[in-house]
Order: sequence, then C-alpha cells, then structure tokens
Amino acid sequence: MTHLTSPVERWKTPDDLKRWIVQRMHRLVTAELRTPGTAIEPFSITTPDLSAGRIADHFAAVRVWTASWQEAASSLAGLDIEWTDWDTRSFGRVRIPRSAHIASLDVAARLAARSRDVILARQRIAALTSVDARLIEMAHQWPAIIAVTEPDFVVLCRFLRQIVDRGVPTMRLREVPCAGMHTKFLEQHRALLVSALAALGVPPNPNARTWAGKLGFVEDETRQFELRDLDGALLPYPHLALPVSELTSCPVKEVAQATLHGVVIVENQATFRALPALPGVLAIFGRGEAVRTLGSAAWLTSKPLLYSGDLDHAGFMMVAGLRRDGLRRLETGLMDSETALGFKDYWVDDTSRAGPMQAYADLTAEERSVQKLMAAGPWRLEQERLPFDLWLERLRRWRQSPVASH
Repeated sequence: MTHLTSPVERWKTPDDLKRWIVQRMHRLVTAELRTPGTAIEPFSITTPDLSAGRIADHFAAVRVWTASWQEAASSLAGLDIEWTDWDTRSFGRVRIPRSAHIASLDVAARLAARSRDVILARQRIAALTSVDARLIEMAHQWPAIIAVTEPDFVVLCRFLRQIVDRGVPTMRLREVPCAGMHTKFLEQHRALLVSALAALGVPPNPNARTWAGKLGFVEDETRQFELRDLDGALLPYPHLALPVSELTSCPVKEVAQATLHGVVIVENQATFRALPALPGVLAIFGRGEAVRTLGSAAWLTSKPLLYSGDLDHAGFMMVAGLRRDGLRRLETGLMDSETALGFKDYWVDDTSRAGPMQAYADLTAEERSVQKLMAAGPWRLEQERLPFDLWLERLRRWRQSPVASH
C-alpha cells in the first residue's frame, strides 16, 4: 500500500522566511546604511506540487499551514502577504500565500531579533560620516563597528577626525597621540583603521613591508632585537640588531665579557634609545612575547637584569616566565605599587589575556600585590606613559646596588 506524503511538508513556512532574512541581514543593513529606504525583495513562498486536488486531499494540513502565514502577518506590522485564490470542488475557494513582502529594514530586524544592532549601526555610521562623508564606505563593516565598545568608538572617531584635519602623522603607530587612546589601540582595531584610511583616500605606501607602514606610519626599523652598548666597549657597534635566535649566545666580545655587569631590558623604544651611558651595561629592546626567548640564553642567567614592561596581565606574566625559565637575578623597574598609583590617571583597559594563578608564582610579594591591583580592573599602565627621569633614577639605583655593581 502506498502512503501519500503531504506536499505541505515541502512548502515554505514563516520559519523559512525568518531564516531567509537572517541569512541576508548583513547585505540588507549595508544597503540601508548606504541608501536609506532601500526596498527588500519579496520572499517567494514556494509550494511544490500545488494543485486543487492536492489541496482537497490534504486540506487539514493546508489549513494549518495557511493559518501560520495569517498569524505571522497579523503579529508583525509591516509584513504583508500576497495571496492567490484556488477553487476546489469540496472546499470551495481556498486562499494560498504566494509571497511575503517586508516593508522596511526595521521590520526585517524585528523578525530577525536584530533591532538593537540596526539602531546601533545607524547611529555609528552617522557618527562616522559626521567626521567625513567618505566614511560611508565603511558601511559593509557594520558588524565590526557595532562590536567596538562605546568608549573605544568615541576614541576611534576622535582619531579619524585628527586624520581628516592633519593627515597621517609621520611617527610610529604606538607613538601617535590622541586623547583617551592607549598605545596598542590602533593595532587592536587594525581592520577598521585600514578600511577607514582607504575610505579617506589616504594613499598607500607600496614599498612598506608592514601594514602600518603601508598606511603611511613610520615603520619599526627591524623585526629583530635591538641592542645598545651603554658601556661603549662591549659590542662591535654602539647600536645593532640581531635575530632573536642569536641572542641565545652572548653577543659581547670575548675580551669584554668580564666587564659585562648587567643587562637592561625595556619594552619602550623611546626609553631604550634615550638610555644614558653606563659602564658594564648592555641594553636590549624587548619585542613583546619574543622576550621570552631570552630565558633560554644561558649567558644571562648569571647576570643582574633589570626588566621594565607594561603593568598588565602580559607584563607580569613575562616577568614570572623569565624567572621560571632561569633568569633568577631579574629585577623589575617601575612595575611597583607606587608607580601604578602615582599614574592612575593613565590607566586604560587591559585587553591582554589573564593567566592562571601559577603563571604569576615567580613574582615577588610587591609585584604580586600590584599585579592583583591592576587585574582588578583589569587595568593597564603602559611604560610609554612614565616620565623618563623616573627611569633614570631607577636605573641609577639598580646600577649602584651591590648586586648589579659587581
């Protein structure tokens, strides 16, 4: 015996309409942002194998199905259904939905439960175009734009206003000044920055090797560790760069190794380049996570070390990690509670990832205290915000300590 399968099971339902809208939401919002009032194409309510006979054979299922469309239209203002009448022998005239018409993006947003996103997208694109009308070209990035926190979005608009007024500054990305902007802000919002500067017609630098350089910012000169000979007789040159892997071996000339008394590791390039002459001291400009490779440098394990990084999750994990790797004589510079509290006005949100409790196990009691203080936000105090004279004083005290002077 053959059982007839109801064709209604293959007919489009209001749920199919919702999925159709959700799949097209990005394109619909983009079109509306670029051209308000853009019409939305009708949704075809396909009904395979529809015939008067099939309607009669499966009338109960057809009635439930048509009622679902009537309910959808009555419950959502702005959703209109186009109907077609079918004459059947047993049930008379039966109305069958043929297409659904959505009056506006706001209706589509309510159907897809994205009303708040659409409102925010409109507000933020309006804010960007108030900075410069050309930024409408960023409309297709509305999901990323609305994902930005409100404080960060305000800073982004403020920065773009600076670009419109003054152009791209000839300085390194982390040195660009803007009220409320921390030094890693532009890197964290790279995708939006690239899109915005393209929309503003900033000509790319085809000869640059980094994305920041291609946007017109000054590039870092090297991807390697930079070293400075603060003594003047330790290295072949007063300032040189070496691949990260080469620092596992001592770069100091063999005849001068006995006069190497200590090493300073800093994460702030401006501080690194301004360090004064110091007998018996070598300076290394850190490269974020690359600094961890110094833990495998056996020649450093016996030397006094002074390290200075950001007061945040990543900075304190770096300190603990280097000690865990074997650099037990490492001290920190300006990573204490006095410094943190003295420059509280410069705290910004810490966007680095916190480590497990054991990741901080090798911190001193003072370092652990300030790490907990900053983690409570979580907050970050960047080394770039600290006056250079504080660094000079800390360097002087470290160099005069019994540990570092012998």
